[in-house]
Amino acid sequence: MTNFIEAFKSEIRQMILDEMAKQQVKEETGEERERLLTTDETCEFLRCSKPTLHRWKKRGIVPHVRIGTNIRYKESDLRKLTKK
Repeated sequence: MTNFIEAFKSEIRQMILDEMAKQQVKEETGEERERLLTTDETCEFLRCSKPTLHRWKKRGIVPHVRIGTNIRYKESDLRKLTKK
């Protein structure tokens, strides 16, 4: 039983180290996961109302991503918009 526990601990430790190494590589190569904002977060980010955001989305001013029935907005796209 003790061998099993030690082997399990060792395997968990190795999995954690592997994940930490993967994360470090992602950070170094800039492959960080894209942050997706909800409608409320996007309105706060752009300082606009929901009807205004909806209108901008329909006109193609604000790009969006549909995930199932949910609408999300890429933070990087919003940052580009605010720099214009």
